[in-house]
Amino acid sequence: MTPEDLIDELHHKVVLAADEQELEAALKELQSALQEHRAELDSAAADYLLRLPLSIRKRLSKLHHEAIAA
Repeated sequence: MTPEDLIDELHHKVVLAADEQELEAALKELQSALQEHRAELDSAAADYLLRLPLSIRKRLSKLHHEAIAA
């Protein structure tokens, strides 16, 4: 099962929760799955950026700092 499939399944579980206890448990599972997926995406993005040539990384860093300053 992909992370997206798990998140979709948990989303349905939240929507179909029969009572507040079931809803709270499903929301906790969904939040955990979302946090884990975000961490995986962050790691994949960092790996990708580290594979870029240094000149491109420097340019991206400069653009990032300019965007923050604006």
